[in-house]
Amino acid sequence: MVDSLTPALSVSLRLVPALVLLWLAFFFGRTLRAGAVPLIERVARIGKPALSNALCRYTRRLTALWCGFFIAAAIVAVAMQLRFQQSSLGVGASAAAFFVGEYWLRQRLFPDETFPGFVQQIRDTVQIWRPRRSA
Repeated sequence: MVDSLTPALSVSLRLVPALVLLWLAFFFGRTLRAGAVPLIERVARIGKPALSNALCRYTRRLTALWCGFFIAAAIVAVAMQLRFQQSSLGVGASAAAFFVGEYWLRQRLFPDETFPGFVQQIRDTVQIWRPRRSA
């Protein structure tokens, strides 16, 4: 269907996944500036306000890794000229593998720590991402 559109519109639509991924990289990356609290640390602090120094370093590195993931996924999507569905499926599958791998690694790096379950992590993330409403 995209191919039947004008060439400029077709190319523009194919860039949407890469642009979204680059926006996510920027959104995560801006929290890595000096003095800022990394995005993943903010999420972690909802369930556990007092994080150890080791967990703070871990969340900073994990935030940086997600930035790298988003940038790499955007580059692959553009370089291979993937269609929207292919890009979405590939990024989704890669992100799921990243989540599972990170969970496995976190359990081994911090065996004495307790972490919220997957559903609670989603709730905590939504709480961080939800725009604040002024009173």
